[in-house]
Amino acid sequence: METSEDRHVSRVARLEVSRRMAETGVAGGGKEDFRKLLRRRLPQYIAASAACMGGFSLGCGLGWSAPCVELLISDHGYDEFSTNVVASVFPLGAALGLPVVPFLVDKIGRKWTMMSLVPAYMLGWIFMAVGVSVFTLITFGRLITGACGGMFCVVAPMYSAEISEKEIRGTLGVFFQLLLVNGILFAYCCGYTGSVVIVTSLCGMSPIVFACIMFFMPESPLYHIAKNDEAAANKSMRYFRGPDYNFDHEIKEFKEQVEKSKLQKVTFSAFTKKPILKTMGVAYGLMFAQQFSGINAIIFYCETIFKQTGVDLDPLLQMVIVGVVQVIASAASAVLIDQVGRKVLMTISTSLMSICLAALGLFFVLRTSHDEEAHSLYWLPLVCACTYMMAFCLGAGPIPWCYMGEIFPAKLKGTASSSAAFFNWTLAFIVTVSFSTVIEALGISTMFFFFAIVCLVSMVFLLIFMVETKGKTFVEIQREFGTYDVDGE
Repeated sequence: METSEDRHVSRVARLEVSRRMAETGVAGGGKEDFRKLLRRRLPQYIAASAACMGGFSLGCGLGWSAPCVELLISDHGYDEFSTNVVASVFPLGAALGLPVVPFLVDKIGRKWTMMSLVPAYMLGWIFMAVGVSVFTLITFGRLITGACGGMFCVVAPMYSAEISEKEIRGTLGVFFQLLLVNGILFAYCCGYTGSVVIVTSLCGMSPIVFACIMFFMPESPLYHIAKNDEAAANKSMRYFRGPDYNFDHEIKEFKEQVEKSKLQKVTFSAFTKKPILKTMGVAYGLMFAQQFSGINAIIFYCETIFKQTGVDLDPLLQMVIVGVVQVIASAASAVLIDQVGRKVLMTISTSLMSICLAALGLFFVLRTSHDEEAHSLYWLPLVCACTYMMAFCLGAGPIPWCYMGEIFPAKLKGTASSSAAFFNWTLAFIVTVSFSTVIEALGISTMFFFFAIVCLVSMVFLLIFMVETKGKTFVEIQREFGTYDVDGE
């Protein structure tokens, strides 16, 4: 039988639950409440989308190579070595641009770091359009656009993570990948113009669109707290949370995080502490898993790979189909990431990629030794490529960038994230520049089998070491990694 004390405890518990639900804006649970919640969070979605337009520009740069490499050879007299350089210099530029990111994000903020990249980004695209027949100019343009894209891939997810509520932080983090694959698809579709100049000019409009939207977005509230400007932080939070939302607990947590970060000096010794090393190891492992899944090799040489299959289907059309699949899968990832978690999606992603890459390897083995059987499997390369891209965009594509914006302490975030991104783009450069050479030496089937094995090993690594961050605050994540109480002494 329920006593008066039991009823009192039950009533107190219900009141506490109601208070928490009211704070997070999910009280009620009906359609009307969902609409109110969506309307309140709309500024967060808009700001994250604006920041991630930098990802769209990056996607244009990544996707540009696939249609343009063949056009450079056929229309502008480039040889294979020259096109390899033009393709591979983009990830090299992305790596070289990253060392300045920690300085900029802490000095001028996340928003204005991204805004400052726009003039250089546009200059890079102009060099490529004007100097399409001049190897030096187009290479320099690719280097500049790569550098700007590499910096965006650190700052945009950082900004998205810091402006979002923990319940939708994963979704907003995936926006970067979603806009990136839209940029890739846009570049593929531009390939139908049959002109490198037109493709380049159309892709070069993306930084302008980004600047026009991002200019009106507030700075990250965490950055304002780090600069001891609580009034600006409150103003920013009112924009992102709405005028009636009580965000005092979030401001308090930001202050706690910043105060704790003051003890974490950005020195070499800070990165030798065991918890930081563990966090860096997971971040580097995610980046290795992403790049040695073979994704950039497939994107950069997508049209060339499809031509080698001997399948009677327009390679450019096959690329567009793959691009559409990427967009759909990235949208699915945005929906699922805060429901099922980062670790589950990464596990599904790497296992599916391993299967698809092994199947592609088998197809090319059959094409060499049993051409008739391979011809009967004409559908396999496109199906495997689409499934591979779907799996990549579900997990291995968006999660490493999203995860980086969540796991590092505030003081070390700029340096640590830039370091992991530098590692990522260095690997991308190595894979891209060596892809053609390795294929000639070992065969394309061997390359696909190698990438399949890497995906399998990555899955095991992530199952053991990856910490789930779904629904956790920054402080909770740092405590789980053990980095919350680490100082730089």
